[in-house]
Parts: sequence; C-alpha cells; structure tokens
Amino acid sequence: MATIDEAIEQLIRTMNATTGVNVEVKAAAAEGLGYVGGATARAALIKVITAVTGVNVEVKAAAAKALGRAASS
Repeated sequence: MATIDEAIEQLIRTMNATTGVNVEVKAAAAEGLGYVGGATARAALIKVITAVTGVNVEVKAAAAKALGRAASS
C-alpha cells in the first residue's frame, strides 16, 4: 500500500504528464492534490497555475480550485 507521500508524488506525476494522460485525468489529479493538501501538494498546484506554457486551461482551473481547498485543509 502506498504512503501519503507516494500518493502525492503519483498525483503530481499524473497532473504534470506530457504524454499518455488526457486532460480529464490530469484535472482529477489536481483535484486529488487539493483534497490531500500539504506543502508539497500546494507547491505543485502553484507551479501548474503559474506555468506560462504547456498546461491546459482546464488543468489550470482545476489546480486553482484545488489550491483553495488545499489551503483550507
């Protein structure tokens, strides 16, 4: 069974995947990070939100919403 840290890292890898993962799955990974919370999750969400290129707008929106949830958890 995965630890919380391993789960967070997998969600981050999924959210940041450049190939083989569709937008809906990336957005769901961002949402998952919001539910988990913590400094690592917040930092990854901020990185996605502030990325200038390479991140789909739907993933950015999911990350922004998730960041709000992560900040309050």
